Amino acid sequence: MNTIVLTMLGAGLVLLVAYDVYATILHARARSGPIGEGLNRIVWRSMRMVAFRLPRQRRHRALNAVGPLLLPSLIILYLLLLVSGFALIYYPRMPEQFAFAPEALSSRSVAALYFSGITLTTVGYGDIAPHTTLMRLVALVESASGFALISLAVTYLITVYSALERKRAVALSFYHQAEEGADVAGFIAHHFVLGRFYGLEATLRLATRDIQGLLESHVEHPVIHYFHPVEVYKGLPRMLFLLLESCAVIRSCLDKEEYEEIYHHPEVRNLEQSARHVLFELDASLSLERRRSRRSETHYEESRRWAGRYKATMRRLSDAGIKTRPDEKEGLEEYRARREEWESKLHRFSVYLGYDWDETTGDRDLRYAADEEMEAPLKDRG
Repeated sequence: MNTIVLTMLGAGLVLLVAYDVYATILHARARSGPIGEGLNRIVWRSMRMVAFRLPRQRRHRALNAVGPLLLPSLIILYLLLLVSGFALIYYPRMPEQFAFAPEALSSRSVAALYFSGITLTTVGYGDIAPHTTLMRLVALVESASGFALISLAVTYLITVYSALERKRAVALSFYHQAEEGADVAGFIAHHFVLGRFYGLEATLRLATRDIQGLLESHVEHPVIHYFHPVEVYKGLPRMLFLLLESCAVIRSCLDKEEYEEIYHHPEVRNLEQSARHVLFELDASLSLERRRSRRSETHYEESRRWAGRYKATMRRLSDAGIKTRPDEKEGLEEYRARREEWESKLHRFSVYLGYDWDETTGDRDLRYAADEEMEAPLKDRG
């Protein structure tokens, strides 16, 4: 009876690891398997609770260490579970179905773990060897599993770091166009020369493609969520804010008659829809809709903040020679309506990933948002 129970437990562990490897590495579905997902969330939430008690820059450095540690930790956990699972299968059959060298004699549990470990890692010293057909087949399956796992792990590491490299390249492009911060007016004015917009449609088209590519990277490799860049501009919350805010500013701040082609251009609509889709998908994949992100401001304070941002954007556009909407009140209402569509989700997403709202958006101080290395007092809104 014990033999059957231990064999079933061991086979269950092996199958659980096999499913988790399939769900995490082979199958793109926005979430890792139960082992990978549990490890990622437990480690991230634990470190995040500690990090939010630290000054802002130390918090970013602490969270920056999580992602690189999660990948090897997951592989080690897979190996330990596989070794344990196969050891449970061998244990009730030790030593009757195995041949032992005299110097290899030990307790059954030690022998089972030892043989399982050297078989999975394909070391195979030969001091313990199965001599029944069933155990030989099990050992063959285990050695093949170890070889396959190591091969898949190396491939997974390479693809994850390639996706992170692409993400940094996209972030750097947005960063320089937005005056090295969260300045959307600067992002738009960057394309305004001698009274005309040059290349803005192409930039928006490229941004749409880039943000869709980033979503696919996060769907294929959910662990990317937990790679927290120290520089805020390299984080996905800042990138999403720049794109969504750019669409809101184009629709609410620019003179519709003077820039009718830009205002109604399909690239603006495509970018806005794509950025919102990416944000909503990421929010759902992390189950953030279940979390209540505490906001320290009232509705009145929020409205004042939006109005301040809107007026500051209008001034900066005017200073750049761009004609702004004559009816400022109407424009502000449109701006407010657009920010209401996505701000709460983006705020929740930003805080979950370890960024304060102010540093993501620069709503209160664009100069602060442009200074990625500035120390600031801790504002825990998580």
